[in-house]
Order: sequence, then structure tokens, then C-alpha cells
Amino acid sequence: MKLSITDRNDCLDSNSREYAKRRLLFALSRFDNKLDFVSLVVSDINGPKGGVDKHCKLRVKIKRESEIVVSDEDSDLLTCIARVSERAGRSVSRAIDRNRLARRRSRTKDSAFQTGPWDALDADAMLPATV
Repeated sequence: MKLSITDRNDCLDSNSREYAKRRLLFALSRFDNKLDFVSLVVSDINGPKGGVDKHCKLRVKIKRESEIVVSDEDSDLLTCIARVSERAGRSVSRAIDRNRLARRRSRTKDSAFQTGPWDALDADAMLPATV
């Protein structure tokens, strides 16, 4: 899994960047072999004015599957990063489970057509005997 953290408006200092990396690894490391990349973009919408203006956008690409995008805004950047990381972990887990279930259903559907109970029946044996 490749991890990329982009800071658009110099919101992150070295401690905040390390915190973001730790939160993302904690939330997504169990899916490490199933993920292509994780990209976090952090920006300050209003600049130095303050308020609810810190924006985090997290993109997670699952191998051979779709991309998950989670975004959030908050006045505190570290809270925003924590919330986005947690939501991304839950979303990736649901997506992987959903795809695993779909593959399992398609395999059982294909095998049911190949070895269904009707294959054992002989069509001539079902016809009434002619006298």
C-alpha cells in the first residue's frame, strides 16, 4: 500500500503529518495487501480566518475494485484526520466484505448450474410408459 499525504495550504507541521500517518496506518493496515494506494489531501478553506475550514479528503484504491473517497470538514485538523481515517476503515471493510460475498454467490450459482439435481434425472425415465 502506497501512502501519500498532500498539504495544500501548509496546515500540517511534522507532528501533525506523523499523526496523520499513524491514524491512517492504524485504520487501514489490516487491508494492506488488498489496497493499491491511500491518498490524503489536507487543505485550509478560509485561510487564517478560522472557523470550520479544515478540509480532509481521503482516497483509497482497492486492488481490482473501486475507489473509496471520504471527506470531512472541521475546525480542528487532527479531529478531521481522525474522523476521516475511521470512516475510511469502516468503508473499506464493508466494500471488501461486499465483494467477497458477491464472488462467493457467483461461484455457487455457477456450480449449481453444472451439478444441479436435474442433471441426474433421465428425461426418458420421466415419460409415461406406452402400452
